Amino acid sequence: MIPTPAAKLASDSITSPSNPVYRPLDIDTLYYTRSIYALRWSVDNEHLYFETNITGRYNIWRVPSAGGWPVQLTVSEEKTDLADPSPDGHHLLYSQDYQGDEKPNLYLLDLTEYKTQNITNTEKRGHRDMRWSPDSRSLVYAAERDIPGTYPIFQQDLATGTIKKIVSSDTGDCEAVQFSPDGKKLAFSRTRNYQYSGVSVYDLEARSETVLAPIDDRATSIVGDWTRDNKRVYVTSNANDKGMDAVALLDLKENAEFQWLTLQDWDSQLADVSPAEDKYAYIVNEAGNIHLYIRDLKGEQEEIPPGHGVIRAARFSPDGKQLAIIHGSGDSPHDIWVYDLKARTLKQITYSLVGGLNQDNFVQPHLIVYPAQDQTPISGFLYIPANIKPDRSHPAIVYPHGGPQWQHFNSWYPNIQYLTSHGYLVIAPNYRGSTGFGREYMESLRKDAGRGDLNDLVSAVDYLKTTGYVNPKKIAIMGGSWGGYLTLMALTRTPEIWAAGVSIVPLANWFTAHENEDPVLQKNDEWLMGNPITDRELWRDRSPIFFADRIRAPLILLAGQHDIRCPVEETQQMAEAARKNGVTVEVKIYENEGHGFVRRENEIDSIKRSSRFLDQHVGLPRPS
Repeated sequence: MIPTPAAKLASDSITSPSNPVYRPLDIDTLYYTRSIYALRWSVDNEHLYFETNITGRYNIWRVPSAGGWPVQLTVSEEKTDLADPSPDGHHLLYSQDYQGDEKPNLYLLDLTEYKTQNITNTEKRGHRDMRWSPDSRSLVYAAERDIPGTYPIFQQDLATGTIKKIVSSDTGDCEAVQFSPDGKKLAFSRTRNYQYSGVSVYDLEARSETVLAPIDDRATSIVGDWTRDNKRVYVTSNANDKGMDAVALLDLKENAEFQWLTLQDWDSQLADVSPAEDKYAYIVNEAGNIHLYIRDLKGEQEEIPPGHGVIRAARFSPDGKQLAIIHGSGDSPHDIWVYDLKARTLKQITYSLVGGLNQDNFVQPHLIVYPAQDQTPISGFLYIPANIKPDRSHPAIVYPHGGPQWQHFNSWYPNIQYLTSHGYLVIAPNYRGSTGFGREYMESLRKDAGRGDLNDLVSAVDYLKTTGYVNPKKIAIMGGSWGGYLTLMALTRTPEIWAAGVSIVPLANWFTAHENEDPVLQKNDEWLMGNPITDRELWRDRSPIFFADRIRAPLILLAGQHDIRCPVEETQQMAEAARKNGVTVEVKIYENEGHGFVRRENEIDSIKRSSRFLDQHVGLPRPS
């Protein structure tokens, strides 16, 4: 049994809610509901910039911070990722890749003339963690401009376009770059495998690096920001005896001692630091429900409403008087809200639901806890359609999340709401390997991927049977990325359980995935699975491609042509191997997508294909 704070949880009372207005959702209407991601304040506190797909493409929009009509700022077919406005307020920085290839260039949007400029002009080179210098004259960022898969730090002079490397990646790739408020130093994290990381500070004048927390084989420490006096660095780290993420401060000296600020039984993480006071915002992740707090360095704090669901982002206004957040929950899409720190009032700024939809059209998931085969408590969420009876007749879906180092939150998943509205129970376990339950739980899949996590999914099936709602012969499995991999593992290792499988952007063959994927992912795979030569038997045993002859259930596979994480070849070879077994196999490859689908028509098409497939093989057929 693995120690986890989930041992302190109890399952909600499992009942189907009574709801007279609950009805099957229309997929086209549902997917016109807007998605909102990153947000930033304008330097004058008057506006909020944010990413949204109002038009069916993710572009950058602006809305008055007091509320009002949003205005579209970028117009592109490719997904834009918002960074920051320049400190002088003249430009907005953003990045944009090509058809989901995750190799973005950096762009400046002139906020006077609204013209855009590509300032990096590269192909197949990643750029990340971009930061403005306080004087707005330059940018720093980590980028693989030298060697694919390596990320030193570069500084780019915006007047001349000159780009120079200022921090090498010889002792570890760089990430989470942060300028000090006075512009004289950079704080950043270093990592060799994207599992463990240390913290360094680089003095731009002396051209010297101080290692505050060296990389080890136990802990992850990610830079968050600086204190206003330039003397300490905020980090989120699990370098403590509990192995839990928490906010800490580090002094600017070699091997600095962690000064823990938020260490507790659940993971906590830094959200933002006030530019006006010695205050910071942080979140506490309690089994997938996110609580947001504002705290000062004396320890006084207040919780920010609403106190349930998830916080996707939280940002202090430049004057420190307001906090903008993106909030969503299981039955409500993400929207922007603004909290007034003095008045302690929360105001909704955006409204994402469309087509007459409201919160009553969706179900709030139940928090559940069930025992794994080794009695480790597994936490997750169970979605139950409204107005159904516990007569053991209903179809169900086991829905493993991606990652594996990720988590299913009490968040907005329109695909799950759609399937639930059409009669499916959906269980989304936070199987071992998930984040949010401590370092030991997260690391438990090392050299055990595809076994321990799969066993937890099988135990989820056992749990479903105890609810009284589910027909054991009508249980499907559906997931994307690592969830797509687990779908294939489930169909090959426990074929007798499943009525169908939906595998989205999956991994199928560890050897070919490692060979074809992005170099950054290769480092991660080797941490998880070992060496493809010395650990060859493990790699083969955990590759579903070699056991495709065991598949009995119908299978649908969906992939993106430009996927650098789980290359499209994984889907193609798995489809071919499964077809040799004589089972029903459907395949759809989206030519203009990567690891996941962001174009609205592809999102809709993928859900329609999946739901038709499930209805045919698991649920009750309905008119198309």
